[in-house]
Amino acid sequence: MLTFDAGARSTHQEGMRKPRFKRVPPKSALTMAPTMYEVLELIYQFKALRSHHIAMHLPHRHARGLSHSLRLLFDHGLIEKRLCGLYEHDTYYLLPRGYETLSGRDLPPRYLFLGGGLDINLSREWDHSMMTIDLLSNLKAGADAAGIRLISAEEIYANGEGDSPFIFPRKSVYTERKTKEIMPYTVVPDGVVGLEYQDSKRAFFALEAEHNKANSRFDDDDLRSKQNSTRKKIKAYRDVDWRQVYARLGIGNMRVLIVAPTPKQIENKFQVARSVVAQSHLFLGHWMPVVQDSDVPILPDILDAPWLRIGLPPEQINASSLRKRA
Repeated sequence: MLTFDAGARSTHQEGMRKPRFKRVPPKSALTMAPTMYEVLELIYQFKALRSHHIAMHLPHRHARGLSHSLRLLFDHGLIEKRLCGLYEHDTYYLLPRGYETLSGRDLPPRYLFLGGGLDINLSREWDHSMMTIDLLSNLKAGADAAGIRLISAEEIYANGEGDSPFIFPRKSVYTERKTKEIMPYTVVPDGVVGLEYQDSKRAFFALEAEHNKANSRFDDDDLRSKQNSTRKKIKAYRDVDWRQVYARLGIGNMRVLIVAPTPKQIENKFQVARSVVAQSHLFLGHWMPVVQDSDVPILPDILDAPWLRIGLPPEQINASSLRKRA
């Protein structure tokens, strides 16, 4: 019979099942099955993934089996996880041992590619980074369902020129304070992705995740604010020398996908954008939720959803809006 004295309580706890969110020291070496490599490579492609996004990309895996794979990889120190509001929907990312396990394998291209000027710091800007990752993950799921190929940033980089082709130069310049060198202002997107449709047409997009804190003086809701990230971003992208960028990346077109945490916020941002430019097809806006003590839904239908435009009717980014060839 259980008692509440310290000795009995300690013995009882030793026999209890450990919580899912604690790493349990393994009793035997890990045998890597193909299904485990499948999970590691998927996380590798996106830098980090929520467990329900992993399940979305691996529909052939049974939920219990996938959970068991994640559990083993976590306990053996190949992946780490961060809890969201509902801990059963954790976010996983690779640890050094996980990268070592993948070394020597023919790895798939990375959609969240942190090279060529692109940079995301998960530890410092978690919510902002996860908005970009969630957007890429949902676009990949939607593209797969529609028979459209998602072109990864790593593939785009491989066809680019120079060490930093994703740092987009603008026309305006400034004088560097220390060296006195004349330098161009630049635009650095949060991510870059492409879509290759069934008729071989391609479209490329710079990704911008706008994660404003509520009631901040920098909010785009306040039209009187002079320090406004949306206005600056719209002006900066319009000022980019697109011809030079296309030449460096070897592509013929690029638009900007802007996401905000709620539908209201993205509508406000595009209302603000109209104070900069009356009409533009260059910018497309949608909402992408972030973790705030609750779970984050998956939105693979974002590919077919109507994206806001500045002063123009909404547009889809799937093949439905493409001009038909004669």
